[in-house]
Amino acid sequence: MKGILLACIGTLVYLGVATLLLRRTAIQRRAAAMLYLFLATLPVFLAIHLLTPPDLALLPVSLTEPVVWIDLVVGLHLYAAGFFGGSLQLYNLAERGFSLRILIDVYESPTGVMTQEGLFRTYSRGRGILWMYQKRLEGLREQGLIEPEVDTLRTTLWGRRVAVLFTRLRNLVGLKLWA
Repeated sequence: MKGILLACIGTLVYLGVATLLLRRTAIQRRAAAMLYLFLATLPVFLAIHLLTPPDLALLPVSLTEPVVWIDLVVGLHLYAAGFFGGSLQLYNLAERGFSLRILIDVYESPTGVMTQEGLFRTYSRGRGILWMYQKRLEGLREQGLIEPEVDTLRTTLWGRRVAVLFTRLRNLVGLKLWA
């Protein structure tokens, strides 16, 4: 139970620190920064787990795990699940979700109504759809997934491998590319 409580508390603290970091600094690769922050918190989680008593001075004995490493592994697993399945996904949905961003832009427009042309021009707080595509292409170039050519898009060897892997994954789970 100690590991479960520490994972819950750690996730809440992580969300607070990540929110402050993302609001107060200009970070280009925000999801990567969140991952690095998570990795930096793992030693803190380990230290707190190892330095606190099994009952955290509040749990009844019946809720403590006598084998320390089992409780630690469960806590780490839940903390990682809270990050990868919770914090990071919440960020991705809110920050990078294309449909959600469209919904927010229409909602935040002065009249609450928008034309397609207006949306293309003002998508993502006035940056526009072209900005979104350029940002995504630049990210693919930075990660070495497409060639750094200006007028043509061509995958690198690494990009082809990633595309093949995820095409197979989509086919395996039955996702349609253009559904």
